[in-house]
Amino acid sequence: MVESETPLSAEAIMRAIVSALETAGSGSANGSALVGEALGGLIALRQRAAHGDVPAPEELDHFRRRVAELLKAGRNPGRFSQYREHVLEYAERGRFDGYELASLGRSALEFLREDFADLDVFDDMTESDLAEIDEELTAAAEEAPPILDVPSWVPESHWWWRAPKQTDMSEEERRHRLYGGELDDY
Repeated sequence: MVESETPLSAEAIMRAIVSALETAGSGSANGSALVGEALGGLIALRQRAAHGDVPAPEELDHFRRRVAELLKAGRNPGRFSQYREHVLEYAERGRFDGYELASLGRSALEFLREDFADLDVFDDMTESDLAEIDEELTAAAEEAPPILDVPSWVPESHWWWRAPKQTDMSEEERRHRLYGGELDDY
């Protein structure tokens, strides 16, 4: 849900996020993936806002309250925890193939933190998980392959996208780290 050729409207993205969380919370077999899609939708929503597609304040307020409610309902608390665990796993693999995916997940979590700050979506465990993710990203940044094309929607405050220090890594080394093989293998 992060990018598409024909961008959805902000309202359509909000409906998709709510629908994904409703389905995930009800016990759907693919609920963890749906929570991931919903959080990715927050990135898409920020992209739309950057292009001037901003919902009416009352519509946005209703959406925010509904998302906060759904993240705390049914199976969603556990699935939200699983999402954070997946982001942490990517961060732990950041020296190789996980850094960019960890950055994407970390940005979704940061947008959730910023946009839902007044709705108590983040508890102490969530804050602790974010601190652990940040520690892993910081450690991995020493050796992580550089992210060649930081998306235009990434704000400067999302330091993790620009943290990899190996900016002079050869394409061969970068591919080896990302794909675990020699350049000729591709």
